[in-house]
Amino acid sequence: MSGQSDETNELTAGSSLDRTARNLKATPRLIGRLHSSGVLSGQARVAALTIINGPLTWWPWVEKALLFFGLALTLSGVVCFFAWNWDALPGLVKLAIVQAGIVGCCVAAYQKKIETLPGKAAITAAAVLVGVFLAVFGQVYQTGADAYQLFVGWALLILPWVIMCRLAGLWLLWLAIVNVGICLFWDQMINPRGIDDEWLALTLGLLNGLATVVREILAERGCDWLPIWFRRTVVPASLAALVVPGFVIVADFDDASVAAWCGLVLFLISLVLLYWQFRVRSPDLFVLTCAATAITVLACAVVIRVLMEVGDEVFAFFLSGLTILGLVAVMTKWLVSTGRELRATSDSKIETGGTDVASDPDDDADRAASFTTSELPLDRLLTELSELGHVSDQEIEAAYALVNAEAHEESTPWFVQTLIGFGAWIACLLFLGALGIAGLFGEGAATIIVGVGLLGGGAFLDRTTEGPFLRQLALAGGLTGLALTGIGVAEILHANELSRVTFSLALATAVFYRAFRCAQFRFLACLFTVICATVWLGEDSMFSRSDESLNWGIHGLVMLETIGVGLIFSRHQRQFLEPAGYAMAVGLLGTLWLVTQFSNGLQTWPSAVILALGQVWILLRAWQTTSKTSKESLGVAAVGMVVLGIVSAPGVLASLGATLLGHLERDTVLKRLGLLFLPVYLASYYCSLNTTLQIKSLVLVGSGLVLWAARWYFRRLLNPTNLTATETQP
Repeated sequence: MSGQSDETNELTAGSSLDRTARNLKATPRLIGRLHSSGVLSGQARVAALTIINGPLTWWPWVEKALLFFGLALTLSGVVCFFAWNWDALPGLVKLAIVQAGIVGCCVAAYQKKIETLPGKAAITAAAVLVGVFLAVFGQVYQTGADAYQLFVGWALLILPWVIMCRLAGLWLLWLAIVNVGICLFWDQMINPRGIDDEWLALTLGLLNGLATVVREILAERGCDWLPIWFRRTVVPASLAALVVPGFVIVADFDDASVAAWCGLVLFLISLVLLYWQFRVRSPDLFVLTCAATAITVLACAVVIRVLMEVGDEVFAFFLSGLTILGLVAVMTKWLVSTGRELRATSDSKIETGGTDVASDPDDDADRAASFTTSELPLDRLLTELSELGHVSDQEIEAAYALVNAEAHEESTPWFVQTLIGFGAWIACLLFLGALGIAGLFGEGAATIIVGVGLLGGGAFLDRTTEGPFLRQLALAGGLTGLALTGIGVAEILHANELSRVTFSLALATAVFYRAFRCAQFRFLACLFTVICATVWLGEDSMFSRSDESLNWGIHGLVMLETIGVGLIFSRHQRQFLEPAGYAMAVGLLGTLWLVTQFSNGLQTWPSAVILALGQVWILLRAWQTTSKTSKESLGVAAVGMVVLGIVSAPGVLASLGATLLGHLERDTVLKRLGLLFLPVYLASYYCSLNTTLQIKSLVLVGSGLVLWAARWYFRRLLNPTNLTATETQP
């Protein structure tokens, strides 16, 4: 009887695992894993991606990308132009130029209609130019107005457009202007009176929270022009402001102000409201993760403060790190179980065709976006591939067997994994602090031995454990060991040989990259190595006093990063190297940012040429996947990239290249990374002291004109149907 019972239990467990694999959502990442393991062929991979995402279309995406990048660069160039104190133009001419731009954008928005993409871009540009006009007006007439008045006037003047146009991006721009205006008003008018700054955090939290409430009310009433990304932008902003008073109380409990206690109470109330709205009524795992992160950060501050007060420093640092890992593990476990429950509820409604009376289409869209990019289960995808003749029955069974062991990892969203990485990183810093206080850093050889031991122990723990706490402990131990290895080399070499430290980190990363199965360790280890290499190779350019330099080392690093990203993300079996690819992509963007921000006259044209050639290679790959090849359009695009490399800044090229490669390889993370880097680079480029504002304006406006010219060419002279391409090769 016991044998039959055991056999029955095994069958039940096996069927449960198989059911989990069959119900797993078919995402591009899961398809990549199946392809990397040899389960899916190249043609099957292309067919699977086409089934879940549709054909790889080019023209609609190219039109939006060229319009977005061209608009951002042109507007940035206009801002730089008017920030430059030129004396040749009279004040009235300056004002007339800006006014002409505003009127022209309004006319274009009226002709193209606000509902269209060009209309939205035109009205957004007009709203930005209103702020430029106010800045130029204050510069010409020297009104003596405070800075906050510019932002307040800017927000009031564009408010009618914001209300009438009903564009989410315009609303977000207006909200950002109001936030900046409130901060400047507080700094210039309220702060000199000695009023606690916690009231400012409370005000910003209430403002962004009110925006969230308005968005949810409008969504429940059928409003479809405030998408889910608007919610996922304002909720973290509100929580970030409301958690500040809690840190003030933790830092100085006895002397905490009334404002700090009011802020803490409001923070707790907001957590209850967020749980009620986004767990019960309109589930959104991303918002719940943001709330869990805020709770974890505040709890970590409390734990560190208490342990530092009552215990020995070394013991307190170690215990604080372990406690933080435990807190993050508890939050992670709750988020994963909540995600499974919400997913099961959504799947049951889809299968039964049932509907919730209290739900609406916006809620359904939010639920879908909360989990994965596709609602197609794996079993249905494999069935369709089998009907098309791309997979056999044996390959289907192999696919189920492969994902059974990895179903938990695949079902964990990226933002929950980010929380896991955050906890491990904080614990790593605390462990390093404990070892530093204990005096380990004074002995180079001992530091290296301990570091290698922690790397080995972390790798073993990572491969033999499954619990969230132990896996975070393995990640924290591995990162601590990696840092100790670099510190030990620095101690042996008297901390003046960055090249040796870089090579030691690279060697440790190469040895333990395969040993760790944790993607966060692979990514962070590679990223630390790239950052160290950037500081080493760019040391002369960043810290030397020479007015002009041509550092071939930093340009060589840009070339290696560009080649590495291209090779990794163009491989069809790239799953193993994907974390290294993301690290190189972030490292490339970070290298260009550091060089722009801190270099002393470093010439950037070699990096621009390298990146331009890399994008020509991307275009060649893109045209190889089209069903209708146009040599003329390929040649024009290649020439445009070369011209862009001549007239533009390297950071712009890197952002455009990451976005283009991400779209080509259907990698949303890489594509969004390129889009997010563009405003960061433009802001740092504006603040850089190595180039005059006149040159900056010419570079940015010239780059925007090149992209707009490309858009005009592809729109006017080529048949758009030739630019709508479906992948025909793996």
